[in-house]
Amino acid sequence: MIKINVAEIRRHLTGNKLLQFDAKPEELDIAETELPIAGTVRIDGEISNVGDVLLLQARVSARVNRMCSRCLKEFTADSAAEVVEKYYPSGSPGVENDAYVYEADIVDITEPLRESLLLAEPLRVLCKEDCLGICPVCGADRNVHPCSCDTGTIDPRLAALKQFIKY
Repeated sequence: MIKINVAEIRRHLTGNKLLQFDAKPEELDIAETELPIAGTVRIDGEISNVGDVLLLQARVSARVNRMCSRCLKEFTADSAAEVVEKYYPSGSPGVENDAYVYEADIVDITEPLRESLLLAEPLRVLCKEDCLGICPVCGADRNVHPCSCDTGTIDPRLAALKQFIKY
């Protein structure tokens, strides 16, 4: 958990506190199965007093171990997310149930940082933009050596229609 003491910035109407540190994935409650982070997570930003709320603005970045969706090779790439969240004092009237709140000048910034980094991760990734993938016939990695397999399969239900096509 990452907790920030905001007593000093709450005393000033426009106070702010810079955040620049590295955190272990465990501190953000990120398991290896959720997001395989290589090393630490970098947090750069600030938390500021904007009247009746505290505003967290940060950039979260990490090196992530990934697997290519086409060729199944493992590689490491950067992942980053922007975080902008408001924190309301505990017991404030009109605050929604899912809003972030703080008590006794301590703000827990773990959850928004964690969520932002997890949501920034794409569902499908490629090792390189022009990855050719694996041949569906012989299983060869087409990035390493091209194969000459015939990958033009025809749905057997539509094979009878092929006779109507003239070449």
